Amino acid sequence: MPQEDDKFCCVNCFSEAPIREFVEWNKTVGRCDYCGSGGVYIRNAEDVGEFVRDGFLRKYEDAAESVGYCSAEGGYLLPTYTIDEILIEIEEIFGDALEDPSNLVEDLVHPDLTPYVRKDPYGPEEPGIESINSWDDFCKFVKSQRRFTALMSTEDQPFGEENHSDFLDQLAARLNDRLLTELGPGAKIYRARLEQKETIFGHKDLTSPPLEKTRNNRMSPAGISLFYGGLDIDTCISEVRPNVGEKVVVGEFETLKQLKVLDLSAREVEKELLSIFDENYSFEYEEYFKPFINYFARDISKPIRPDDAAIDYTPTQVFTEFMRIRKFRDLIEVITNNTGETYTINGLLYSSFLNKDGVNIVLFRGPDISIDQPGQDPSAWLLYQGYSTYEIKELKLTYEKLN
Repeated sequence: MPQEDDKFCCVNCFSEAPIREFVEWNKTVGRCDYCGSGGVYIRNAEDVGEFVRDGFLRKYEDAAESVGYCSAEGGYLLPTYTIDEILIEIEEIFGDALEDPSNLVEDLVHPDLTPYVRKDPYGPEEPGIESINSWDDFCKFVKSQRRFTALMSTEDQPFGEENHSDFLDQLAARLNDRLLTELGPGAKIYRARLEQKETIFGHKDLTSPPLEKTRNNRMSPAGISLFYGGLDIDTCISEVRPNVGEKVVVGEFETLKQLKVLDLSAREVEKELLSIFDENYSFEYEEYFKPFINYFARDISKPIRPDDAAIDYTPTQVFTEFMRIRKFRDLIEVITNNTGETYTINGLLYSSFLNKDGVNIVLFRGPDISIDQPGQDPSAWLLYQGYSTYEIKELKLTYEKLN
């Protein structure tokens, strides 16, 4: 029950959505003691303070836990900040209705002179392309330094070199419970090819290509056969980039078993970092791993062009191969069944660059991935259902002026 000396803040005091939602949650309407707003959702400042501190500690920690100290140098060897300085100057969580947040900050977190630093204070300063774990750095590494040994284990790495294998392994562990999804059985997948003169298309022409006919691709080099398709017909037709008057043959496949796939399509990959006040925020994933995934998802969605150099596909090929052979562990099964069993994923979903909202799929298996008659091969993933031919009548071109 509210006490006479209780003070209440309101939704207008904050700009961060998770804090505003927390204030709104108990549906109490009244007058704010800090910004003066009336007839708005309010909540006890002490309760909001606990919520804010929980979020704050997801990203920041006491400098004494991780930063060196030298009295001769004047204290900690890295800059430190108090919690109120971080909330006001760095996180900027307060709304425009609050002209001076000082009084609210004091009531939220109370006088706290603890010297705080960001977690992993000696790690990369900011997420993004400057990070040692970024996609751009990984691309440079596998293009110009080491390609076939990039995923060696820690003990096998040359002294002093960055261990991208460790980073990718940590990344895979975190993706497991975020972006892993399942298809089928019974899910429809399509694969398209431009019609060629005097070619009669059948199952073998529309499934994964034979090894001798594989080409360098975004996620597989020549000689390794994977199944590239889409989740809808429009996307498949767009991806083969037909001209007006050309015909496109689209094969239809149905999944025969449950397939585990990593969903890196725009519908799943979050472009923006989560707020530290979101209960799903994870420091390492948000600050280091998510930027990497965003860059990777962007690159695999780019259309292949005739003048692309083969080396340009190396980073996405290396990462895809890592995901293809990496052993995942189902954490829920480990906890409930104590089995500790591992599994590999069957493929990736990624956005179509050529069809807005379209989703492509690559499945990690060659020509034996599918059958054209039920019961032919119990290990097959897909059943070929036949094909349809489409003639291109019109192409729509959209553009915007850049200068």
